[in-house]
Amino acid sequence: MSNIKIITFNVRGLQSDKSRKRKVDFLKRLDYDILCLQEMRLKTHADICELTKMWNTGHSIISIGEDSSDGVGIFFKKDTVNIIKRRDIIPGRLLLVDCSYYGQRLSIINVYNAPERTKKIQLLKKLKYLLETGFNIILCGDFNIVTEATDRISKVEFRELRESKLLVKVCKEAALRDLYRHLHPHTVHYTRFDSLTKTRIDRFYISHNVQEQP
Repeated sequence: MSNIKIITFNVRGLQSDKSRKRKVDFLKRLDYDILCLQEMRLKTHADICELTKMWNTGHSIISIGEDSSDGVGIFFKKDTVNIIKRRDIIPGRLLLVDCSYYGQRLSIINVYNAPERTKKIQLLKKLKYLLETGFNIILCGDFNIVTEATDRISKVEFRELRESKLLVKVCKEAALRDLYRHLHPHTVHYTRFDSLTKTRIDRFYISHNVQEQP
């Protein structure tokens, strides 16, 4: 499989004109082929049209939901992609795009998981059935879940929660690997920081037959 550069990024809102322009200008300068965004906070189809106009480099697929923080999107740098199918499994939270990209058939799944446990488990149960495909799978996004003690630094002792176990089980059954942990088995890095904790909640899972680069 040809090398494809994919970025997952929680943008914390693109709803205001000023914020949207500033963040889109930054994102378009990144070195990527496919960009998966979460927490876009767009509310109307007019918002989608405005963002699509700004993102004039290639195809964009955007899903919005009802909650204030909802919104996920998959953006392609170039038009050299054939979109076969899109499915808004949970609007604004779980988006699947089947496509042909440089001759490769891919299922790209973008996740923005809610902080509430019941919603996390609901999403993971839906995700399980999406992974039953013959395409190469690229699963990424903000999972709001850690699966092992090395995924976090906190004063609270790590416990493997039900949603953590379910994410591991779903990915194992679909023969997906945690790409970061596969490439960096002994390195500890985090994707979210606050005053009390550091966590690796933003993740990539890929099919075993997808080639990777460090």
